[in-house]
Amino acid sequence: MPPRHHAVIGDGATAAELAGTAPLRAGDRLTVIGPGALGRGLAYRDSGAVPWRDAFLLNSPAEAVDPEFPGWLAARWGEVAARMSGQRPDWLGFDAPALAARDYGALFLPRAIYGDFLEARATAMLRGLSARGVTVGRVTDMAVRLERAGAGLRIRLAGGGAIEADSVDLAPGGPGPCGLGNDTVVIPTLYGHETDIAKRLRPGQEVVCIGANAAMLDVLRLAQTVLEEADIRLAAVTPTGLLAEPLIPTRPRTAPPVPALGGPYRTAEALLQALDREIARFRAEGTGMMALRKGFKAAITAQGLEALLPPLEERRRIGDRIERRFRRGTWNSIADFHRLRRAGQVRLIAGRVDRVSSHKDGVVELCLSSGQRLSAPLAVNCSGTTGPFDPLTEDLIARGWLRSGPTGPRVGPGLEGERPGFRYLSPAVAEVGERVLPFPLYDMADLRALVRQANGAA
Repeated sequence: MPPRHHAVIGDGATAAELAGTAPLRAGDRLTVIGPGALGRGLAYRDSGAVPWRDAFLLNSPAEAVDPEFPGWLAARWGEVAARMSGQRPDWLGFDAPALAARDYGALFLPRAIYGDFLEARATAMLRGLSARGVTVGRVTDMAVRLERAGAGLRIRLAGGGAIEADSVDLAPGGPGPCGLGNDTVVIPTLYGHETDIAKRLRPGQEVVCIGANAAMLDVLRLAQTVLEEADIRLAAVTPTGLLAEPLIPTRPRTAPPVPALGGPYRTAEALLQALDREIARFRAEGTGMMALRKGFKAAITAQGLEALLPPLEERRRIGDRIERRFRRGTWNSIADFHRLRRAGQVRLIAGRVDRVSSHKDGVVELCLSSGQRLSAPLAVNCSGTTGPFDPLTEDLIARGWLRSGPTGPRVGPGLEGERPGFRYLSPAVAEVGERVLPFPLYDMADLRALVRQANGAA
């Protein structure tokens, strides 16, 4: 069999797993195409020497993010602690009880430090491929188009070049939030605009966040790094008027609940009602979000959404409605939000933003569905609403290379797209083969399992 050339597009954790477990033999070639350090992507990038470098924390404790992460932390805790020491906010102080017990799995670490782990893991996997005789290359550019090239595929690059390969995996990461604003004013998102937002934060001036999810908490963390705490003012606008529930690991760990889901159900609504009854039952017994999500996810995954809800169209109606029942966030940051709320420095406002306008002095005015108006010199789009895909994914959907429905892209059982040699995986994928995914693919363990199964490395 002649040598083959395989390309992986992306620089995030999914791309790293696709590349590192690629079923290649001695003499084959692997090319990884992406602008940043492999494994980090946008979510886990290192911003370098800025005050907020380690301010943005993972949404879950280390053991829930990645089963391999706590062991990596334990081996390097001295250098990790030295890096985090003396920072604002004092995350080490908050986690002092877990650290005293050397319970590294309970820690909420900066995303950039998890990025260190992912980058090191990716580097080790690529070295392993090289040791087996695979020629590994990196191209630090953006892929902008995929085309047929004889029996293979051609990848057009933003820099003007092109790469031909026998097969291509695309791992572009998840879609961003929907845009907010109008022709005269655009509400910026946080990620990618941290420097500009930090410059515009002023002591005692309220910043308005549209949304109350993890991105809003990151705006708070950013403010904590550049302002004195007494000077922070923040308002979060959310349709529910509620904050996500904190994930609080117990010590010792307790067994998660085992819900009695029953079924099969004929409609999505019937399944969701059954879930709600079981959630209410365990909440009445004092079960917290950490255990709830773990137990319900394990039960739904083990039983299979196909068995619980046999009609395909009803399964497709689920979307993210199960995940929304388990809205959760970083314990440390949520605790700080509540503390500052009690001090009158931050507030939650129930409502939807209907209209955005701006004044000549730069003040942004938000008109809410309730009729309330908010004015602020700075507003940040922290909406959890899913926006458009990246341009390459949108182009592939438009040209029929990738199927997509109302809930997201659909791929084959081995992650196949609609053209020979092309595979696709991102957190937005809603269906894999006959499986409609009950939870969005934001847990690294889930993405890793899919990749390893597709690459025969499970």
